Amino acid sequence: MVWLLNKDIPKEHLDKIKLLVLDSDGVTVERGTKIKEKETAKHWMAEIKTNKIPEELYQMINQLKKKGLKIMISSGRGLIYLQSMYPQIIGDGTILQAENGSISLFGGKVIQHFDYSENYFKKMARIKEKIKKLPIDGFEPKQFILTVHSPEEFKEVYDIVKSEDAEGELKVMWNGEAFDIQRKDVSKGEGLKKIMDYLGIKKDEVLAIGDRINDKELLELAAIGVSADKEKLDSDYWIEKDGLAGKHLLRYLLDNLGN
Repeated sequence: MVWLLNKDIPKEHLDKIKLLVLDSDGVTVERGTKIKEKETAKHWMAEIKTNKIPEELYQMINQLKKKGLKIMISSGRGLIYLQSMYPQIIGDGTILQAENGSISLFGGKVIQHFDYSENYFKKMARIKEKIKKLPIDGFEPKQFILTVHSPEEFKEVYDIVKSEDAEGELKVMWNGEAFDIQRKDVSKGEGLKKIMDYLGIKKDEVLAIGDRINDKELLELAAIGVSADKEKLDSDYWIEKDGLAGKHLLRYLLDNLGN
């Protein structure tokens, strides 16, 4: 069979995998979030449109669960939106990890992985007030990180963060449609470590796929890292562009695991 994966994953490595970590936008759901936001002295209004997991991918994930794999969705999204984007796979051991590793929904519990100070939230509020003056599309509602949807990559965003972050604790990531502003020590990779420790899973038992800069640490931590966009995220394994990369990886795993 012809695969869109650049090369086969050695069977001795594939057979060890217990945890499959899937990015959301661009991997398991189509990109294309639209945000319209308006704020007045009395009201805040926001309209958000995003995509949901296709039925075909949900069915493949369910089949992989039956093969014994644990599944984790790792995303920069807020937890409430992940619950809406992946309604079919909530429960049954599936982990939803939100805001680039900050928080997870697992086993009926919401687990916050990092502590945040009052000063952190005050700083983020000041940054938000300054960014509001730029011609952005709006802010995606989240608890711990500031996500700014924008028609382009404004240099001013980096300047504003630098001016308010005397401690140097923040980083800014641009993914092509939005900025993520968050603590430097928080990442999808660190969030994955928390889950691995909780489950007692080792590095050689993890396979992860992602496609943007916020997935870098995730792929580095996994024994098998797969890029869904090799031009934006380097990895030993990658999926050629042809629709959702997650679909091709899931099909590959279904056809090769346990054979």
